[in-house]
Amino acid sequence: MLRQIVNITWKELIQIRRDTFLILFLILAPTMQLVLISRNTARGLRDIPTAIIDLDQSDLSREWVQELDVTEELVVRYFPPSHQKLRTLLDNGDAQVGIVIPRGFAREFNSPTESPARIQVMVDGTNILIGSMIEPVIQGVTSLFVQRYVQLPPGMDIGGVDVRTNALFNATFNIQWFVIPSTVAFIVYQVALVLAATGFVREKEIGTLEQLLITPIRRLELIIGKALAPIGLSILNFMLLLAVQTWGYDIPLRGSLVVLLLVAALAIIAIVGVGTLISLFTQNQQQAVLLVFLLAILEVTLSGYMLPVENMPLVMRGLAQISTLQHFMTATRAIILRGATLSMILPHVLALAGIALGTGVIAWRSFSRQIA
Repeated sequence: MLRQIVNITWKELIQIRRDTFLILFLILAPTMQLVLISRNTARGLRDIPTAIIDLDQSDLSREWVQELDVTEELVVRYFPPSHQKLRTLLDNGDAQVGIVIPRGFAREFNSPTESPARIQVMVDGTNILIGSMIEPVIQGVTSLFVQRYVQLPPGMDIGGVDVRTNALFNATFNIQWFVIPSTVAFIVYQVALVLAATGFVREKEIGTLEQLLITPIRRLELIIGKALAPIGLSILNFMLLLAVQTWGYDIPLRGSLVVLLLVAALAIIAIVGVGTLISLFTQNQQQAVLLVFLLAILEVTLSGYMLPVENMPLVMRGLAQISTLQHFMTATRAIILRGATLSMILPHVLALAGIALGTGVIAWRSFSRQIA
């Protein structure tokens, strides 16, 4: 049995080696995708065009505007003369942040008897990242500005609540530490799914499936042999991307490398099981790739890559529990960033094992019925 499986696996590797485009897809495409995404996320949101109406025209208001302009996140490009011009800039998308400094800003700022100085901020809500980031930036600039001008007598305490926050696992809120591990899982998911989905259907197209069926090979041996090549290549792909992630972008690996590789291998087996089902139920590689593309879109939606699973509707949260990518992404991110042990991610491991076993049994029964 072992000899037949090894022979089938070796045959698959030879076929893959002859496909130059597929080799480039396995080696260059995942690395380039990871590098491009990491470069885009490294900068975060910067130089957001801002328009300001300064109705106060005081030294204090102009200094506050200058403090705002020197931040990395905002760049003051427009000084519209009226509210209508400001609204036009926001409507056209020329400015994504609009700020109005009312008359009396300096007087209210310096007078203890006046009401607090107010500033109106308008943010382009079509981009939720900008909307969620702008308020902390403006509050931070204003807080430093107030501390520089408001001098309290020695020993005087203004009271209130002193809130001190510590960020665990990612003290600087580096967005790369969140995005890149998730992207690695998604790229490996794509590679494993494409390799598995084109396995049997390629044999159908070139007419060699019938030749395989008449050889003295059992059905289970044939399925395992054809699955081992995608599994092995996907594991190598994961290790390559993990090296790029760790040494190229200084993202720490806080958990056990052995546990991480075991979880990745189990996830890849589950993904290859899904890909094998696609390969069995499609008639040509074009159908298989199209189905892989549609499934990848669904998986991205359910995996928490775009939106936290906890924020999804009840039905989608239920579907997320059978998402291979969701369990793979959550488990690897927990191991890499939090240093999670196997017991901490056991529900995700069991889910991946269940998906792998279920897809494997369905693939074997489906293949048996097709050739019966």
